[in-house]
Amino acid sequence: WIADRGLDLEWAAWGLPQALHMDNAREFKSEAVRRGCDEYGIAKIFRPIARPHFGGHIERLIGTLMGRVHLLPGTTSSNVAERGEYDSAKSATMTLAEFEAWLALEIAGRYHRQTHRALGVSPLAAWETARARGFVPSLPADSRQFSLNFLPLEIRSLRKDGIHLFNIRYWTERLPLIARPGDDVVVRYDPRNIGRVYVLGRDSDYHDIVYADVRHPPISLWEQRFARASLRAQQRRVDETGIFSTLDQQRAIVAEAARATRTARRRGPTLPPPVPSPPAVNYD
Repeated sequence: WIADRGLDLEWAAWGLPQALHMDNAREFKSEAVRRGCDEYGIAKIFRPIARPHFGGHIERLIGTLMGRVHLLPGTTSSNVAERGEYDSAKSATMTLAEFEAWLALEIAGRYHRQTHRALGVSPLAAWETARARGFVPSLPADSRQFSLNFLPLEIRSLRKDGIHLFNIRYWTERLPLIARPGDDVVVRYDPRNIGRVYVLGRDSDYHDIVYADVRHPPISLWEQRFARASLRAQQRRVDETGIFSTLDQQRAIVAEAARATRTARRRGPTLPPPVPSPPAVNYD
């Protein structure tokens, strides 16, 4: 992920967690998280309801990060009154991919390398010290299986023409070999890329199944939902052809907006209204 963004960063921490500390959001109580944790013996520790101080450490970190985010050109600020007449849309200069890179630098390039008040050293130094003293994290035997075990899942009946999910048909010639038509199968998917799904076969292994129409580009689940909503708003039929046609048009709009953004960047960003110089970031 870091290499894909061309960043000069390292992420040293790794290993199988003994526990996950979570709030009570629905996604943390999903079947995917439950099954994944149970499979690897990871304890699920939920924050007591109406006891926000149990999550104070992460809430402080999020608040600090958001304080720096609001200094970026194009910020929407914390509320309408604070934003005033500042035009966030016109002032924005970063694409989503660029913002991801900025945030990675903020976390791995700053936070992990700055002295943490409670630790007395930086988080990265604390990790390296633990490793030097003999701490050896555990790892799952099969990293691919581990990743798949935490993906969302659906139960689908295998049809003669393949698996139907998200108004899209998936097929490979292997499908009839791993399940019989009419069988209910576990289908896992990565919301970031639904260009392929993972079907649990009779051999207890997951098999990659791609679009039946291999001409379609990879898309995210959120793009699919947006296209589906657009079709319904226009009272058009929601089907595979309509979804990818809508997305083609949307991506053309995004490409044009990106070109306009690059042009604006060459002219120089429109800065937000003057504000007092912020204090040094305290990640504690």
